Amino acid sequence: MKCRKCSSKNTRVTCTEHSEKSTKRYCRCLDCGEKFRTVEMYECGKPGPPKGQPRSGHIARGSSHGSSIFTEKDIVAMRQLHREGKTLKQISERYGVGSSYVSKIVNYKQWKHVA
Repeated sequence: MKCRKCSSKNTRVTCTEHSEKSTKRYCRCLDCGEKFRTVEMYECGKPGPPKGQPRSGHIARGSSHGSSIFTEKDIVAMRQLHREGKTLKQISERYGVGSSYVSKIVNYKQWKHVA
């Protein structure tokens, strides 16, 4: 966005407020320090379901997700290896992913639906 005082494009959005009919953005110019606000009004409302309601349709989980590189069998095997005493680094090198992701898997933060 362009500063209204000095016409600089070196600005930052500091805060954004959403409502049903509009979005307000509070901005600051990094060159002159001027603060200003922009308002975007919606003619047809925001796309998607109303706030607080889930989206309709099926959510792909696990190996049915298009970008998944693991199967449910891989997840069970990772957790078994961890129970047997293998380190996160050893498991991550075996499967070609980061050790932080393996940690999330073995601690049921990711792939929670696989027992």
